[in-house]
Amino acid sequence: MNPHLTPLIATMTAEGQLILKGVGVFGLILLIPAGIFLFKNQDRLFGRSSDTPSETGGSLTYGLAQTWLVYAGLLHLVLWLVFGL
Repeated sequence: MNPHLTPLIATMTAEGQLILKGVGVFGLILLIPAGIFLFKNQDRLFGRSSDTPSETGGSLTYGLAQTWLVYAGLLHLVLWLVFGL
């Protein structure tokens, strides 16, 4: 069997996986309030500003969509660390 094809997670001990699960739990504890904050303040954070009147609705929606996509990716990662290992 080729050792280069063996996944790193499969060769880890249970203690090593426990550390990764702890990192995932810590990340989940941080991401849940961050998501609530983003949801409640998305108009204030991504709404129109008088400083940049040339911004269109499309560019504001694009920034909002990118933020939620990054949040969903981080949430997916920490859920995998907590439940997938």
